Amino acid sequence: MDQPIDRRAALRAIAHVGLLCMTRPVLASGSSPRVVFLNPGEAVELGTGQQWQLVSRFMQVAAQTFNMQLEILYAERDHLLMLRQAAQVANRAEAPDYVVLVNEKMAADQMLVTLARSTAKVIVIHNDLTPSQRSKIGNERESIRNWIGTVTANAARGGYRLMQYLYQRQSPAGAQVIGITGDPNTPVSLERAEGVQAFLSQVPDAHSCQLAFSDWSYADSAEKARVLLARYPQANVIWAANDSMALGALSAVKARHAPVLVGGMGALQEALANVANGGLAAMVAGDYFIGAWAMVLLYDYHRGKDFATSGGVRQKLDYLSVIHRENALRFKEAVFARGQTFDFGVYSKCLHPRPGPYDFDLERLLNTVSTPS
Repeated sequence: MDQPIDRRAALRAIAHVGLLCMTRPVLASGSSPRVVFLNPGEAVELGTGQQWQLVSRFMQVAAQTFNMQLEILYAERDHLLMLRQAAQVANRAEAPDYVVLVNEKMAADQMLVTLARSTAKVIVIHNDLTPSQRSKIGNERESIRNWIGTVTANAARGGYRLMQYLYQRQSPAGAQVIGITGDPNTPVSLERAEGVQAFLSQVPDAHSCQLAFSDWSYADSAEKARVLLARYPQANVIWAANDSMALGALSAVKARHAPVLVGGMGALQEALANVANGGLAAMVAGDYFIGAWAMVLLYDYHRGKDFATSGGVRQKLDYLSVIHRENALRFKEAVFARGQTFDFGVYSKCLHPRPGPYDFDLERLLNTVSTPS
């Protein structure tokens, strides 16, 4: 027979949980949350940029901020290896608390099905699942109950802001635009292009000459830009969907001695230095923080503050920012020289309770960096 509920005791327990959430917990050794990140990229940069190494780096900084254990498995851009790694994690006798994965090469639905037999909670970052994938396996917290959330940057807003800035730099000449994005099977690649096109459709003196797909590399982008500049001699703007491709396109512009503004997305160290020196016109920054944002959400979730109540289980975060010549050096110094001192705790709703959705404004993060004495 069920025991009667002691309502006062229950209320005291609820209040105690709330107090724990509002203070930085001191965890006993071995009791910190264990997170496995299935990183689709390379452990060492091999020509497509440092994006995925940086995602890992800032996840590690966030893990230190929150006293979380982080294990990173690199798939070396091999989706078959990524699937095997998901199976290996799912089969562990001692499951991690959380698994973070990416819908790289449209493999997330298979990984989610594989990990459904694990007790680990799963969160998807960077590339959302497509409608077709969701029609097969459902959405977060439905048939795959341990898939607790998806966290992506609003790539379309990033593309929109980049093109808006490049267009303003070309004013009053208008914009004749060449675009070079990544492979057509990567959702974020298409979203960045959609954002660019959304801005161009609103401006009467702007036109998209052609959008080309690339393999995310410097060499392929340089060759495509060379061909497209010859095909469209009136072009005065090129945008590219990552750093390597932006720098490749810039090399083609310089070889042709063309008066073309080049901008991109990613904002890695070499590209930021190039922006500061007046080469690239602008970069959209922030994608490499997406894993750290996921760590913030998992930290709060682990302590009873479910992010679903602050923006939903499927979070599309609007924080990507344009970096240009005036702010490039400050951003580069903070991220690449002082980034190990970032305090990601400023975003936690457990540590800093505030109403509404999560706000991952980059300026707040930059303000936490330690300056040299």
